[in-house]
Amino acid sequence: MRRIAAIVLGFLVLAGVVGFFATRPFGGGGAAGRGQRPSDARGRSLVAADEVVAGAPVPAPAESVAGGALGAVGEIPMVGPHIVKTASLDLLVGTGGFEEAFERAQLVAGRYGGFVVSSSSRGTRIRSGSLVLRVPNESFERALADLRDLGRVEGESVSGEDVSARFVDLEARLRTWEAQESVLLRLMDRATSVEDTLRIQRELQDVQLRIEQIRGQLRVLRDRTELATITVSIREPGAVIRQRIAARERRPDLGEAWARAVDGFLGVVFVVVVGLGYLVPVAAIGAVAWFALRRLARLRATPTALR
Repeated sequence: MRRIAAIVLGFLVLAGVVGFFATRPFGGGGAAGRGQRPSDARGRSLVAADEVVAGAPVPAPAESVAGGALGAVGEIPMVGPHIVKTASLDLLVGTGGFEEAFERAQLVAGRYGGFVVSSSSRGTRIRSGSLVLRVPNESFERALADLRDLGRVEGESVSGEDVSARFVDLEARLRTWEAQESVLLRLMDRATSVEDTLRIQRELQDVQLRIEQIRGQLRVLRDRTELATITVSIREPGAVIRQRIAARERRPDLGEAWARAVDGFLGVVFVVVVGLGYLVPVAAIGAVAWFALRRLARLRATPTALR
């Protein structure tokens, strides 16, 4: 019994090792960008034509649709630098000067075609407060210079993040999924049965969901690059300075730990199942071969014993 348990355990461990190496992304890159078929979140291949409509050959991956990788949807346009600009400014104003400085800071955003995202103030006798402003990227430096004039600068930080590569990646992925969508729409027109139509519709919904997700990411990214963010803190002498709590210092989240544990468990199960998919057929063939050789050896031994 122990021997059988040890064999089963060893087989599962071997399956896990095989599954791990089988699911490793050798060479890097996703399926959608390497000539393979895109897959949805559940790992399903997003429809080759011969898998959906019998007898209606259509190119399998979106990249090869209509005679070229992305030829059907045009070349990826060259993009200029896309910079996400942010700044933080700490100002000290004179006693009784908080109200005026606070109002002038709000006017700076409107002067350059921006707006106030949020504002807050504290205190009654000694005032302090903060604002978050969004201004067009081209007016970022001028708005920052106007804000510096509102008081004495106690602290300042300015940063810029180049997200041009992110734009290129998202736009390339969007064109790939749009090409896949056009294939599915053509398949929908050529479907000859209700079953085929429903299958194509399910795949089309998955592809359109991916397209909307990427478009949403592009909208957010464009918003961040078109409008810079400036956080302004203003205080009078004697006001308490609020300390910013870093994200890394937040308390651990038990829900997040549980979610990671579940993801880890499912990941191990996934790898083992993939490994079993490789090992079970090999083990079955090996067992058949072993029994055949054993049978053949017995047949050869029988005439020798009779002699």
